[in-house]
Amino acid sequence: MDTQSDKPATSAWTWADQISTYRFWGILVFFFASTLSLSALTAFLIIYLEGAFGLPASKSAILLSILAIGGLLGFYIAWIAARSKTKSWLILFGMLQLFGGLLLTVPGLASISWVRVSGAFMVGLATGAITLAVPSILAGGRGGMGAFVVVFGMMIFFSRLGELLNYATLGALWDTVGNIALPVVITTFMLLGLIFLLPVKSTLFQAAPPERGYSLPPSDRHPFLVALLCFVPFYWLYWLYRAHGEVASIAPTRSILSPTGAVLACLFVPLITPIVLVSLVDDLNQPARELGKPAFKNAWAVFIGGLIFFPLAAGFVQYDLNKTLKGSLGL
Repeated sequence: MDTQSDKPATSAWTWADQISTYRFWGILVFFFASTLSLSALTAFLIIYLEGAFGLPASKSAILLSILAIGGLLGFYIAWIAARSKTKSWLILFGMLQLFGGLLLTVPGLASISWVRVSGAFMVGLATGAITLAVPSILAGGRGGMGAFVVVFGMMIFFSRLGELLNYATLGALWDTVGNIALPVVITTFMLLGLIFLLPVKSTLFQAAPPERGYSLPPSDRHPFLVALLCFVPFYWLYWLYRAHGEVASIAPTRSILSPTGAVLACLFVPLITPIVLVSLVDDLNQPARELGKPAFKNAWAVFIGGLIFFPLAAGFVQYDLNKTLKGSLGL
């Protein structure tokens, strides 16, 4: 007896599908906001409690230990959230982190010992769950190892960027307005994260990816001219937009970003730029590989160019685009 369901399987999302939708960016901003709030809290909590309530550093440090214990237990509710795969859990985690942060920092509440302990545990539980739930939700698109590396790499990038910016910014604000800076900052971060999360579709990546039929008429540009123009402010973003739209017209595929998705990804996460460029070259060279012919440009050359000198890599991609446009494959 065939026990398999007759219901057709949901199409897997490619990493390009994910990054080309708002739901990805909304979840990523939420994750970024949670990371910023946590790093601000852990970096300044001891100083805050000592200045506001005269709490010894030894007792404040215990709260950080409780926070860490809560983070470990967050594994379990992250597992529950991963099974249901709805954004309601993320909203719940965000609210829990926000509420716990307020219990730890609002003067009328944080002066009470058991309230502080409860707040530390809530923050740890929520941030531990968010740290585990967000990657599992993004990986739920079943886009394979490549999708996981790209998406998780972007999360790590935002986490490290947040840590770099957070300490100096909050420190300067602290010197200006005093202890009140900490509750204001962590509350602002979490509220912004929740605001960006709310418009995300409740199905997340469980429904089939949306169709991406947008394309642009291709143009024959000289690769050297493209490389030179990339020194003009913002031209490189215009070229990225055009290149993705034109490749979608010549060789449509879901393995490359939408034009808007490409601009957003490379603008806000520069480390992904070489991967984005390689995806264009791979798509343009696919017909050649199918015919057993050599590729126009080696993907490694484009990748290295994207790492060290974007104009060179852009010229390489434009060369491939021109060759494909001219029908040099003899099709």
